[in-house]
Amino acid sequence: MSKKKALLVLFYLTVLSISGQELNFSPDVVLGDRSITYKHIIKYSIGPKLSVDNLTLFDTEYEEDTNNIYFVRNSFSYQFNKKITLNTAIGVKNPGAFCTVSLGFSSKTTNFSFAYTAGSTYQKGFSFEQSVIFSYTPDLGHGLKGYINLLATANINADGYTRGLQQFKIGIRKKRLITGLALNLDQFNNARKKLQNMGMFLKYNL
Repeated sequence: MSKKKALLVLFYLTVLSISGQELNFSPDVVLGDRSITYKHIIKYSIGPKLSVDNLTLFDTEYEEDTNNIYFVRNSFSYQFNKKITLNTAIGVKNPGAFCTVSLGFSSKTTNFSFAYTAGSTYQKGFSFEQSVIFSYTPDLGHGLKGYINLLATANINADGYTRGLQQFKIGIRKKRLITGLALNLDQFNNARKKLQNMGMFLKYNL
């Protein structure tokens, strides 16, 4: 999918916020030692079982563009029950367009959430892709909560470990605002190329 089409879908999802009551928007910025990372998730619930979402990430180095990272994914999800979801997605990421079909499992309580997704991604060949998201928000009192969040993904094909990333955040949450320390790790081509970015993050849940 071209970048223009991805931006059109993003614009469409944003427009839905004018009339949609089930739209969530979460921008997230990391000011790191190597680069600035911007990420957001826009999710719109069409009904009790159907939803669409857009995940966009741009990682831009301060001094040069050699290792810039981009990721735009537009997903359509069908929820079989409270824990099992079928997902289809199209998007663009280094080095180009991709499409994915996956099955997800999630569990959530008041202060804890866990999600695991596994499926097949096509980007110049098929790969097995899996991801895990772990979040813990313990009560600290005085209207504050702790915030611990881990995101890890991996793509594996016949050539090995083609792409992986890990994002770890720890901080404080007050109502919708979250801030703290972040560590982003990226691996390419069987981890022959590795990138790291560490710094402060700011996230707001609209």
